[in-house]
Amino acid sequence: MEQQRYPAVTVAAKRDILLKRIARASAWALLAAVIVAVVSGWGITQTGIIYRLTFGLIDRGLADAIHRAANVPMALFFLSHVFINVKLMISRRSPSRGLLTSSILGVIGAGLLAITIYMEYFRLGG
Repeated sequence: MEQQRYPAVTVAAKRDILLKRIARASAWALLAAVIVAVVSGWGITQTGIIYRLTFGLIDRGLADAIHRAANVPMALFFLSHVFINVKLMISRRSPSRGLLTSSILGVIGAGLLAITIYMEYFRLGG
């Protein structure tokens, strides 16, 4: 039986690599969502320009609907990107607190996302 030349990659290292990839993907998705929000915002405030640039596809009403629909995905991508990177930073400094920090950050992130969803879809008078 031949001995391994390379040390085995730990489960924690594999998890950290996966989390880094998810954080990077969420950053790119956040960038796309911000671009959509900016263009749709211009569609609300500069209707004539966006209407002409999109060959009449996006009017003020559609731009407003797109702009409102982009809020929750933007919040989701932002929170996931930030909290994953915070978790990776904390777990590098004190690996023994991994489960505790993941739980706390998960609860805080879910709470902030729930507030965003409530403000977007369930508040009265909006």
